[in-house]
Amino acid sequence: MLVMIRILIAFFRITTFTLPSIRYSTLNQTSEVVDICVIKNNNMKTLYATILVLGSFISVQAQIIDTNWVRQYDRVSSNSLPQIAEMPNGDYLVSQWDRYYQINSDGDSIDAAIENTNWGVTYDMKGVSDGVLLTGTLNSKAAIAKMDTNFNIVWSTELSASSGSGQALLVDGSDFYVSGQAGFSGDFIAKFDANGDTAWYLELPQNSFSSLTDLIKLSDGNFLASGNLDDYPLAIKFDSSGDTLWNYTEYIFISFRKMNAFEKSNGNILLLGEHVMIELDDEGTKLTDTDFTINQFYDMHFENDTVCMFGYYRDTMWGSEKLPLVELRNANWDSLGSWTLSKGVYPNASNEFSDAIKTPGGGFIGVGKFRDSVNVSANTYNILAVKFNDGAVPDTNTNDSTDTVTGISRQWANSQMMVYPNPANDVLNIAASFSISSVEIIDMQGRIVLRENYATKNEQLDIQSLEKGYYILSINSMHTEPFIKQ
Repeated sequence: MLVMIRILIAFFRITTFTLPSIRYSTLNQTSEVVDICVIKNNNMKTLYATILVLGSFISVQAQIIDTNWVRQYDRVSSNSLPQIAEMPNGDYLVSQWDRYYQINSDGDSIDAAIENTNWGVTYDMKGVSDGVLLTGTLNSKAAIAKMDTNFNIVWSTELSASSGSGQALLVDGSDFYVSGQAGFSGDFIAKFDANGDTAWYLELPQNSFSSLTDLIKLSDGNFLASGNLDDYPLAIKFDSSGDTLWNYTEYIFISFRKMNAFEKSNGNILLLGEHVMIELDDEGTKLTDTDFTINQFYDMHFENDTVCMFGYYRDTMWGSEKLPLVELRNANWDSLGSWTLSKGVYPNASNEFSDAIKTPGGGFIGVGKFRDSVNVSANTYNILAVKFNDGAVPDTNTNDSTDTVTGISRQWANSQMMVYPNPANDVLNIAASFSISSVEIIDMQGRIVLRENYATKNEQLDIQSLEKGYYILSINSMHTEPFIKQ
């Protein structure tokens, strides 16, 4: 208990900025600062936001993508894909790994928290009437949880005795469904009631690594789970009792990060597997597949005959340069226009949009991450959110190819600290502007797994003996920094 209290104190100590375990800087040091705002929360947090004027690149062919705002929140060590959900009061919750950022419809920071005491890592979330449902991992096992609007875990449930992860959530009235990975070579689908009690749990052994990363409800009242089997697409149609109706897989290389599913108005099913779009009929027979070749996509939404797709732009087929990308395509998958964030972005990193949600005004908020060009060596990512075309119909007659957007960034703490590399293999380096007297490494169960005493400002920790996973570095029992042991 004392260790858990120390973790909470380390993370939520009132200092000069929110979440003191994270280092902040402007997105682009040469950008013009036009405003500074401070937002305070009633229990622990002060958010410093610097609104910057940035440039962006827009290529327009027939339709323009208008940006209402562009924001960045926090700098993180994890490469996990950010998610977004609508909260009960109409605000939005952005999550990445174990971090949560509450924003309003204008993109302003309202609140933020780290939840690693009663919950592990989040891979998907959905808003409900009195909070947010989460799925991910807890104690290295697939799990679900409910979090209230104050970031407190109301309840959590581990789904199986074996290792795994929850990857997708679907809310259906008072019930909800979860799918994900069970062990190394298996999938699962499960149904729960509003209290988290299990209605049924279906484990699906496979012959290779596999995961179900998306869930949708179909117009005939049944459901579809989609994902990957090895490097290939996988889709399973099932009913509300957990009976499998059909499954589809095929040797089409898609990689295995995320496979989203969508139902067309005619009942056909689209599977979006990063660079490949597969269309199935309602019996699970493949009709067509389209390879986008260079660009990769993780999410998409339909607006009449136009498809809005979220992912990343790549310079060449196997190129290392990637930029967050939103692209409009028609029913034949012809590109109508695109928006790419480029200024202030270090391109040789996993810069991407990973999730999106429709807004009441008819637009979208896309979330993702990017590495800024100022802090390349830190091996960190900035959390990104962009609102598009809200309250505006895409203009098919414009040739405008420029846009001005704004971004939010937080400032560095007065006492600076750098921990690198992150992730780390054998050695973790610490450089601080203050004297280091004690160092502790704490695992996700709150156990101190390493403790050292020093009297310098620069130290090197031998972490070879640590198991792979996510840890908290505590310095002088005041400053904290998350890191990953590879």
